[in-house]
Amino acid sequence: MNPLTRRSSLALAALPLAAPPLIGQTLTKLRVSVIPVLDVAPLHAAIREGYFAAEGLEIDTSTTAGGATGLPGLVAGQFRLVFSNTVSILLGIREGLDFRFVAGAAAGTASPPDIFGILTRKGTGIATGKDLEGKRIASNTRNNIVWLRGMAWVEKTGGDWRKVNTVEVPFPQMADALAGGQVDAAIFSEPFVTGALASHGDRLERIGWPIHDTAPGSTVAQYVAMKEDVERNGEVFERFARALFKGVDWVSARRGDPALLDLIAAFSRVPIERLRQVALPAYPKAVTVAEVQEVIATMARFGMGGRFPAPASLIFRTANA
Repeated sequence: MNPLTRRSSLALAALPLAAPPLIGQTLTKLRVSVIPVLDVAPLHAAIREGYFAAEGLEIDTSTTAGGATGLPGLVAGQFRLVFSNTVSILLGIREGLDFRFVAGAAAGTASPPDIFGILTRKGTGIATGKDLEGKRIASNTRNNIVWLRGMAWVEKTGGDWRKVNTVEVPFPQMADALAGGQVDAAIFSEPFVTGALASHGDRLERIGWPIHDTAPGSTVAQYVAMKEDVERNGEVFERFARALFKGVDWVSARRGDPALLDLIAAFSRVPIERLRQVALPAYPKAVTVAEVQEVIATMARFGMGGRFPAPASLIFRTANA
């Protein structure tokens, strides 16, 4: 062997072992419906850190106004996966739509600060659900997880939820509607809780933690797909879950880290300064029978009951992390 060839061989032997190159490999594209909230941070982390690409997946995110908005697109085949709140998913299932939970997404934390908050104007004397009877309360939509936990808080603090008038107001307009007197109270989700208190702190105050005060640590949202799709293409969804769960680990290891705040600011467009004050959700990987049963039971208490399949049948194997 001549010296040049020998040196080349030694240099190649010294290189670290690497994964096979993806050159020429076609990535499987998955279109995922999301909303720009804190709950989807692990998905964006997995995209940015290359976890999906390493699984041979290309994630095409489509942003919608709310989790329920993406579900019709899932049924129509516009999306392969949708991030949505648990109540909207279960209402679709109750109506016969074959949604399947593919992965967990967000849950409340075991102790305050909560990711949901009930705010009212200072000086109104409103402090409990009883005080809200006959009054107007804003929710981004009716019959979703925000509204459900808000009504549970009304009940828990002595009020009759049937006597509270719900007004649908998008989160970005909620603080102005409350400060301007169009509603008497509002159920906010982060980062809008922190934003409302930052922009209208002289006029608004928080009076409750809807999740912590009624069902600490309870579920909020998941990723779902259609039953037929996950049964035919289970291996694709397994790859999705593996990459997403690495994103969960990345986010969970960086709470309070500037790198996580930079990531969230990029997709949510919430300033870093405000994110430093925001309460983050818990990021579960699994979806459990117990959490689905709890939501179904709570829905029944607040006028959204009906016949549901056995919760275990709704959870695809990827969500048994």
